[in-house]
Amino acid sequence: MFSVEILRGSSIDLIEHLEEKSGYIISYSSRLCLKERLTLSDSHNTLIGFLHEIFRDCPFDYVERENKIILRPLKLSEQSFTILGYVLDARTGERLLGSNVFSGNRQEGTATNFYGFYSLTLPGGPVDIHASYVGYNSQKQSFLLDSDTVIYFSLEPNIELPEVSVLGSRMPDLLQGGSFGSARVSMDRIVEAPALFGESDLMRGIQMLPGIQSGSEGFTGLFVRGGGPDQNLVLLDDVPVYNVGHLLGFFSIFNADAVKQVAVTKDGFPARYGGRLSSVVDVRMKEGRNDKVGGSVSLGLLSSGVSLDGPVFNDKTTFALSFRRTYIDALAALYQLGEDDKTNYYFFDLNGKISYELSDRSRLFLSSYWGRDKLYTLYNYRDYDVSVGNSDLSEKVSINDESNAGWGNFTGALRWNYVVNPRLFSNVTATYSNYRFFIGLKQSDDGQEQLNTYEQRYLSGIQDFTLKADFENYFNSNNTLRFGASGVLHRFNPGVDVVKETGSSGETEETSIGDVLVSGQEYRVYLEDEFSLASRFSANVGVHSALFVGEGKPYWSLEPRFSLLYALTQSTELKGSLSRMSQFVHLVGTAGYSLPTDLWLPVSEKIRPMHSDQATLGVNFYLGSGRRFSLSLEGYAKSYRNILAYKESTGFFDYSITWEGKLTTGSGESYGGEMLLQKNKGDLTGWFGYTYARTAVHFSELNDGNSYPARFDRRHDASLFMNYRFTKRITGSLTWMFGSGNPVTLPEERYYAPSLSWGKPSEYGYSESVGSLNNYRMPAFHRLDLGVNFTKKKKRGERTWSFGVINAYGRQNPFLLYFSESENNPEGSVMRQLKQLSLFPFPIPYLRYSFKF
Repeated sequence: MFSVEILRGSSIDLIEHLEEKSGYIISYSSRLCLKERLTLSDSHNTLIGFLHEIFRDCPFDYVERENKIILRPLKLSEQSFTILGYVLDARTGERLLGSNVFSGNRQEGTATNFYGFYSLTLPGGPVDIHASYVGYNSQKQSFLLDSDTVIYFSLEPNIELPEVSVLGSRMPDLLQGGSFGSARVSMDRIVEAPALFGESDLMRGIQMLPGIQSGSEGFTGLFVRGGGPDQNLVLLDDVPVYNVGHLLGFFSIFNADAVKQVAVTKDGFPARYGGRLSSVVDVRMKEGRNDKVGGSVSLGLLSSGVSLDGPVFNDKTTFALSFRRTYIDALAALYQLGEDDKTNYYFFDLNGKISYELSDRSRLFLSSYWGRDKLYTLYNYRDYDVSVGNSDLSEKVSINDESNAGWGNFTGALRWNYVVNPRLFSNVTATYSNYRFFIGLKQSDDGQEQLNTYEQRYLSGIQDFTLKADFENYFNSNNTLRFGASGVLHRFNPGVDVVKETGSSGETEETSIGDVLVSGQEYRVYLEDEFSLASRFSANVGVHSALFVGEGKPYWSLEPRFSLLYALTQSTELKGSLSRMSQFVHLVGTAGYSLPTDLWLPVSEKIRPMHSDQATLGVNFYLGSGRRFSLSLEGYAKSYRNILAYKESTGFFDYSITWEGKLTTGSGESYGGEMLLQKNKGDLTGWFGYTYARTAVHFSELNDGNSYPARFDRRHDASLFMNYRFTKRITGSLTWMFGSGNPVTLPEERYYAPSLSWGKPSEYGYSESVGSLNNYRMPAFHRLDLGVNFTKKKKRGERTWSFGVINAYGRQNPFLLYFSESENNPEGSVMRQLKQLSLFPFPIPYLRYSFKF
């Protein structure tokens, strides 16, 4: 190390000054870059360090002989350059996520990230680069790589392609990374699959994957490897969504016309994800085409929707807008025409997204979602006489009672993509999420010639404000480093009950019960490295750290993540993972399935964060030519700490104690095995999945301190999906699902319990005895759904008729169990039968029409 006095000048001047200060003779080739003006960044450095600054644009090698330094420029093959850019749909200009970018002559490649960006560093010289994506014609470019190069690939859709991927890994086969627990579900297959009332549903497609199940028939909630519905991180364009159900959970909020891609992770969690224990469902909305305005219209039995997308003014700005609304309320109004008592319901979804290309390196996105459900009942209509002024005259007015409920989500995201340099990609995001629900009751008492009104409303919700920054550094084709940080401001309203009473005088008295607002801040940082060694071994290793600061004790967690993949042969891979996760928000429910009335609560002095540890081990087999078939076998073990449940002595509307006092803390464990067999190519594609699992929980204050099966413990779960292309215009789909019975708590005994009162006749009531929690299992569930799609090209677009039947063989699957008593019981005895309620006990046909233009 030595110092220099001259920092500015030509390359030759600076070299001569270095010779003078170092005592070395510097010999260099005329092929090295010589500049007239140059500035050194520091006056203190080594001789080679100074030389690298002088020839920063011309990599060189050197030889040192006694007091002489000989410099020579590197050959092209000795230098590395970066190829970067985006992979686009040639017709629409939309970026293709998870596309394969591969160099055939170098046998190295990568995949585009969630924004369609790729970066691939290769040695200089002749290269050929292929870009491919399922359902598109691949594209190849050959050139001499002698500098960093930007290439945009525009792939043409290939509607004739018979080989359709039903379910693919997040990374293409040749480039599979350590995050093998992540799967990308094809939106085309979801749209073509049989659907209840013809309503294509993203969450139902996810439920068919091994290890993932629904809570009950017809519901869209996700129970992943023994975890509850609150343990799934559901992201819509990077924004957390806290309730994903419409119609009390029968349909999800995700409009298939607005969704571009969904990726599901249930193990091997990359370090960039955090905040939940069981899974990550990452949903990305469509961006909009840049060539022309187009869209689609769909008409179904329960709802209809319209979508539009295209350029705004020029191809640098695009928009995508989708709206869906049910007309159950309109149908119900016609059916109840002339009736006094009326019950009605509706829901709607509105998705919007705008993207603006600031430059080749920078792009801005603004996306939003708004959805709402409203259920109301008008009943007990009657006439009431109202006095007119001070006279003795009166007029009749009609009054009624009313009950209503509503819930909804609003999300917004402002995102900025920026390519810092050829190897560094950045994404800065600001998001807002708001979930709220309410239950209302309004009654009027017109007794004693006075009108009194009583109104009660229960309100609850959660808001999030998030700011985060994520970076991806592509060192080379075998090593990608990701890192980032985020901060979240939570605002919880665990529940406020508002009571309003209006007397005959017109004065109103309003009372609020349990009006508690709780806030908290959540801070997260992560570091993640995805790399491969010797072409057979790949890994994703990282660490995630989180800090929650609330109104009480702060909590901190450190979460290591490891995912490993080793290729034994060209057709066999071993895989394994270890993950630790933490969660600072809880969902507390009272039913066997997720309802909008379930409460989101933060950690506190009394309620600690939930934690889970999961280990997996498995093997992948690829069979047939071109990997036509694939078979995945995987086993897992998982433990939970600090999970919540209501105490046996309290409940949802118990206002005598605080919300923290209603809860008890416990632990749990889950283990099982999963199999997934896929057929990826040909006219017939599909998969068969099977899961064996056991999940038990333990609460010291419940079930006499004994462990018992969790409410979502299902021993056996199987699913079959098949799609067959009969012709270019006709496709058929089949889904079959099986699940062994979920546990349920039933009383083992019911007996008379006389209430004795001296001097009065005895009055009898009933008492029930429960031996243990979840002591009975419901009957098994299974169902066959069939569908067929007829597609035809029209002059101005493409129309599709979809027909099918749900529950084709009329299986009466259990929704809930109840006891029915005989009316002719002998005195002193009760005879009861256990019966079940089925939601869809008969085949349900469906019809849907859609037109794309």
